[in-house]
Amino acid sequence: MNMDYMTLLKNLDKMANANLVKAVKSIVKDHPVLLIIDDTHDHKQYARAIPISRNTTQVYYCREHKRYEPTIQILLIVAKDLKTNETYIVAIIPYIPQKVVEILKERGEKVEFKTKIQAYLEILPELEKEFNVVGKVFDSWYVNSKTLLQDTMGELKSNARVIEGGRHVPVGEFPQGEYLVEYLGIPIKLLVIDDYKGFGKRYFFSTNLNDTAEDILVTWENRWDVEVLIRELKALGLEKSSFLTWLRNKGFIVLKAFSLLVVLLFKYFTGLNLEAKRIARLIKSIYQVSGGIKKLFKRRRKT
Repeated sequence: MNMDYMTLLKNLDKMANANLVKAVKSIVKDHPVLLIIDDTHDHKQYARAIPISRNTTQVYYCREHKRYEPTIQILLIVAKDLKTNETYIVAIIPYIPQKVVEILKERGEKVEFKTKIQAYLEILPELEKEFNVVGKVFDSWYVNSKTLLQDTMGELKSNARVIEGGRHVPVGEFPQGEYLVEYLGIPIKLLVIDDYKGFGKRYFFSTNLNDTAEDILVTWENRWDVEVLIRELKALGLEKSSFLTWLRNKGFIVLKAFSLLVVLLFKYFTGLNLEAKRIARLIKSIYQVSGGIKKLFKRRRKT
């Protein structure tokens, strides 16, 4: 194979520090953006995980492929340009879940534990400094007293207890409607929908008390964009990140995020309504027809 593998690994180390934020900022400029927060596995979870290394790798049984396959848990933050309706990944962060940390420590391995919420809160100031952030949205797994910041929207579980009229009441007891309540010491607007698109009763909220029901629902529906990008990212081969070091795994994941950025720019510019994998193949064929692509990692000749 015409590739220097050690050069490849060294470049993955460098790629781990590549700055998605700066790249996306040059595209969206000062347009208003919505930050969408979610997490996933580089290979989607199908069964109980088994931690196999200190580098966050676990194995999951994949029913589709009928075998155990390595996976890494990843926090994604996406910026949606509300002027153009284009979405881009601005942060992609591998993290070790608590259950894996505990098992690895029992083995005597030294690991650094950081929750996905901690990772989100650490990078948020940088994102708010670089972008014109007008809102943030996430699901119920991210809701706590530290994440209920200004202009934050999301969903509560039915057993979440809010304060209304001095009483602690589970949101599941509220009939459909809009309510001004307090949750975890934070005033919020609660929106209860009896049957949200056939998925049953749902409990949405915003920390902006002036938001209308329509504002809250539109923001929540924009959250679907991160699910689309996750699917596109995996279509480009995200599940192949099983290197022996944390830094190289991170570098590979960031490399895939930049690959998706190129694909999305091509998609938005041309207006092609194709999936990421098909567009990636199209871009590759265009380069080949126009004279070929220079190899990113060339074999080094001995001197």
